[in-house]
Amino acid sequence: MGYPDLELDVCLTLAVASDLQVRVPARFSYVCADPYAVQVSFHITSDRVVQWTFARELLDQGMTTAAGLGDVRIAPIEPSLGRHFSIELKSPDGFARLEGPVAPIRTWIAKTHEAVPAGSETALLDLDRFLEERSGR
Repeated sequence: MGYPDLELDVCLTLAVASDLQVRVPARFSYVCADPYAVQVSFHITSDRVVQWTFARELLDQGMTTAAGLGDVRIAPIEPSLGRHFSIELKSPDGFARLEGPVAPIRTWIAKTHEAVPAGSETALLDLDRFLEERSGR
């Protein structure tokens, strides 16, 4: 059975300074061949894209409660309202805090779960091919 790859384009807000915010187009991607992960491409400028990959479960949890340790942290903003979330990204190059609407992310995550239900991800992994690619054969 073929599984669709899913994408969502959404605009997030990057807090550059306390009085300066910049809108950042972002594309959330889910590829069923990598069923545990989501990828987010932040289109900083027309020719500069920054990509991050992290667990689908982390994004899902972060819509309702603070989630993540280390480089990626996701949390709802004013959880009782459930309208916006923040994503904090840390790397050797710096730190960024982006904010966005919860509703389209929740809808998109639900579609990823329709394509690959939580708990069934291992059935889609081709470990032999993964190991072959890693060993350079």
